[in-house]
Amino acid sequence: MDYGYEQGRCLMDEITCIEAVLHDISEYVVDRYSQRDTLTVSTKASPTDFLTEVDIAVQRRIVEHLSAAYPSDILIAEESGLDSFKGSLPPRCWMIDPIDGTQNFLRGLFPEFGVSIGFLVDGKPVAGGVLFPVSQDLFLSECGSGAFRNGKRMKVSQVDRLQEARVDIDFGALSYRHEYRKHAQGLLEVVGQVRSYGCSVMGFFCQVADGQQDAYIPFNVKPWDVAAGILLVEEAGGGKVTAFNGDSVNPFLSERIGIVSNAPLHSKCVELLGWM
Repeated sequence: MDYGYEQGRCLMDEITCIEAVLHDISEYVVDRYSQRDTLTVSTKASPTDFLTEVDIAVQRRIVEHLSAAYPSDILIAEESGLDSFKGSLPPRCWMIDPIDGTQNFLRGLFPEFGVSIGFLVDGKPVAGGVLFPVSQDLFLSECGSGAFRNGKRMKVSQVDRLQEARVDIDFGALSYRHEYRKHAQGLLEVVGQVRSYGCSVMGFFCQVADGQQDAYIPFNVKPWDVAAGILLVEEAGGGKVTAFNGDSVNPFLSERIGIVSNAPLHSKCVELLGWM
């Protein structure tokens, strides 16, 4: 694919570059998914925190493309030592999640796993994209321009009663699940439907942004989980992404993110969870 590179400079804007890169790696991911039983797999922080050769290869390809297009920009990604950053907020930064929902990828669940790329200026997301390679659903958003699924503008739901709401609650790793379960008990007792996709970019952002579910309650998400998705939700007709107490957040404060919801339910979620 021709990315329009010229002497280390990309001739397309960031959102167009995101779309091009996501399309470029799609065929590879689908091919490897069809051969997932043959993949090399290891674990990271916990026995269910998987790392595959596909995670590493996809990240490498994305990093190569973005580095060639924007050689002065900072790159932060989940794997291969790119998962930490020190110092003041970079003026231009990319955050990459090569495969979000790796366990779903390995087990063929749904299948719901996505590739996420977010572009930030001074710590604020200004462009982002998520691709679900098997379904070919492409979610794109640019600051001030709305959020789109396969070219169609998205809008968060207007459900305003938790008893009628569909909420994804992601309790995360076993090591801290018990404590978080106690904190979320009040919400569990009133929500109409509870789901957990095991894929942050799906439950967290794309489903909420597209109005297919009304809120997502994550625990301990990482910057690359949220960089593209925050913008998708906020640009989809007033969705909100905040800390449990309602404070504003950004991808560099991802560990504080606790409520992703449509506008009508946000205050109700803060009432139940804001003490955390």
